[in-house]
Amino acid sequence: MIKKVLLLIVASCLLLAGTAHAQEPLRLDGLLAEAESSNPELAAMKSRYESALERVPQAGAFDDPRLSLGLTNVVVDGLAFDKEPMTMKEVGLSQMFPFFGKRALKSEAALHEARARQDEYRDKRLMVRSEVKKVYYELYSVKKGKEVVEKNLELMGIFRKVAETRYSVGKGTMRDVLKAQVEYSMLLEKKISLEREENTKRAFLGSLLGRRSPPEGVAEDISATKLGTDRDALKEDALKDKPALKAAEARINESGAMVALANKAFYPDFEVKVSYGQRDRLEGGIEQSDMVSAMVSMNVPVWWGSKLRPAVREAVSDKAMAENEAEAVKTEISYRVDSLLSEVEQDDRVLKLYKDTVIPQATEDLNSALAGYEVGREDFLTLLDSRRALFDYELGYYNMLAEREKAVAELEAATGVEF
Repeated sequence: MIKKVLLLIVASCLLLAGTAHAQEPLRLDGLLAEAESSNPELAAMKSRYESALERVPQAGAFDDPRLSLGLTNVVVDGLAFDKEPMTMKEVGLSQMFPFFGKRALKSEAALHEARARQDEYRDKRLMVRSEVKKVYYELYSVKKGKEVVEKNLELMGIFRKVAETRYSVGKGTMRDVLKAQVEYSMLLEKKISLEREENTKRAFLGSLLGRRSPPEGVAEDISATKLGTDRDALKEDALKDKPALKAAEARINESGAMVALANKAFYPDFEVKVSYGQRDRLEGGIEQSDMVSAMVSMNVPVWWGSKLRPAVREAVSDKAMAENEAEAVKTEISYRVDSLLSEVEQDDRVLKLYKDTVIPQATEDLNSALAGYEVGREDFLTLLDSRRALFDYELGYYNMLAEREKAVAELEAATGVEF
């Protein structure tokens, strides 16, 4: 019996893993590519920046010219065109010309707005990739948890048979048999809980992929991602590569252009108008020449206190806000790098402890408890405690590995650096 349990403990994970791999796998690379092409929120942000790009040439374009048709100096009595020499049929064309530099500043502001939206889209792309990776690692953790539960269900089946055998020969108690049944039922409850959690995770993954139904298949096994960079270097790379920071810098440039444009509002815009007047022959047979008119008009920016100066102050405040937001992004990057790297480092230490010390010792303790129970040196409660401890440590190892990789995924989103 002891030999059978030893083989089960060593080999059951491999057997269960082989069963899982027989199913259609969920491949992380394929999920990431699908999310980038099909995530609805990401697609909306892409359309948002593409529409902003189309506004750049519009911002610097001239207003449409104005065509005017009219009658000038028509005599009211009879509405005749041949009685008054100044009566004309007139056609005119006018064009507004903004003060020098205004159109260029409008184009510049629109260009920086488009760049900011493009970088915001790139930052959202990083966040979507991070979310896909995180839920994928959670599905991996659930998969491994189900494997551990299945192994423990087999173990509890063996323990129950041992308890029943000892009871049948008068060396054990019915209480041991009942405890084995209770432990088995608790493992079934844990299995149901993991299946419910898996369904929730799959539904969330489907929403990230833009699907209306959860994806099928099992997550592939993962290993710890090697970061390959130190804290200071990662911060430096993040300050160069983080799209959110580039978007904030584009907002600063946009605000700077708007400040300059607000100051340009103190200068007038000009309207140039040219018209042509056609005159009829007078009643006495006198021929009249047609006439051409030209005019330049401008607005007079006089409302300094109520309009122009407040507009400048507003633009300056917007620029200060953009600068503060950029500083906030830099601070957030520094904080996230420090906290996430610390989390990864701590997880690495715990994973090593689980793998090299805790799980091997717990496995040895379980084997020892089973051997002692079979010969009457240990009670059944000690055997169950040893089984629970190993169960918790194995679940803890896979959960910790998933949490470590989730922290790496968050680090990628926070810095714009992919490992």
